[in-house]
Amino acid sequence: SVRAYFKLQKPVSELVQYVEKLEYDIYEEIGMPATKVVVLSMHQSGASNSTDVVFGLLSDPISSPINPVSLSVLRSSLIELFLQQSNLTLTTSIFGQPSKFEILKFPKGITVIPVQPAFMWPITQMLFNFTLNNSIAEILANFIQLKDQLKYGLRLRPYENLFVQLTNQKGSTISSPVIIQASVTSSDFGNLLPQRLKQLAQTITESPAKNLGLNNSVFGKVKSISLSSYLKGTLHATAPTASPAPSPEPSISPHPSFRPTHPPASSPKSHHPQPCRKCKAASPSGNSPLHSPGPESGPYPSFPPLISPAPSTIAPPPCPYSRPATPRSHSNLTPHHPHSTSQLSPDLPPLPSVSYGSHPGQGIDSVKGPVSAPLAQSPSVQSPS
Repeated sequence: SVRAYFKLQKPVSELVQYVEKLEYDIYEEIGMPATKVVVLSMHQSGASNSTDVVFGLLSDPISSPINPVSLSVLRSSLIELFLQQSNLTLTTSIFGQPSKFEILKFPKGITVIPVQPAFMWPITQMLFNFTLNNSIAEILANFIQLKDQLKYGLRLRPYENLFVQLTNQKGSTISSPVIIQASVTSSDFGNLLPQRLKQLAQTITESPAKNLGLNNSVFGKVKSISLSSYLKGTLHATAPTASPAPSPEPSISPHPSFRPTHPPASSPKSHHPQPCRKCKAASPSGNSPLHSPGPESGPYPSFPPLISPAPSTIAPPPCPYSRPATPRSHSNLTPHHPHSTSQLSPDLPPLPSVSYGSHPGQGIDSVKGPVSAPLAQSPSVQSPS
């Protein structure tokens, strides 16, 4: 059964004849289906004219237990009346205004959450609990002092918030002891960071001698300090260590960067001209690199060096009597001439011919057979003396 208490500012002699009316008014306020309200006692409160009323809420019929859902709703209603978050409204002309509402007994206990400042972050779990030999009513009477002393004893920081709730396993607000469950949150991050949780756990475990910072004369001695499994796990957690310096090996990036690459050397079959049978020019040695003629080798303009082929393959020199074959690929590596040499503008100098013989002109002097007329020399180029 459920039992509760409140005080009326009327003498008992004036209330006895209205017991049934009082039971009806209480049922209208907090009654549940398949239940009934019974006034168990009415006693004069000390020397005053006030009356202490004790009532019970029983199942109806009495042999059947109260529905669990109804019991949960009833528990919430009684706690709201105790915290004065709602009012018990009775017939005022007969009973006046009730006061000092208390819960005397409730199945499976009650948990009271005192009015506290609103938190930005939700409370996910309680971090620790301890027991005080006080009643819920006594603790609430000194609640601000309780929180301030706990914050000091736990060494909380200005941006950390303390949240507590009070549980009495007998389901009473006037009986002791009370289990106080507490949690700490950060105004910036919500849940505390692991390293801060470890510091908090160490402070709590070292605090029994300091009574968690609570005044013994007001709250008595703190008993049965217990950490939650989550907070207890932080005591044995190893702190993160700095990772070792990376080895000089190249690192692998999730977004590989591609360096510009040159196309492979042209194959002799597809891009190198066939050697001319009429030419007797000696092929350049495989050990001597090919270079464009520089200023010291003659009055010919210099050209950027060509991409050297693979060391094992060297193309034969081009024949002066045949048109050079234009590669069909890798056009971006050679200059593009939109017209052949026979259609060059008279204002532009002809392309010079590069000889690969041991001396300049060797490939032309040793040719047998007819030779085509040489290209006209540009007037801007002086002949060597």
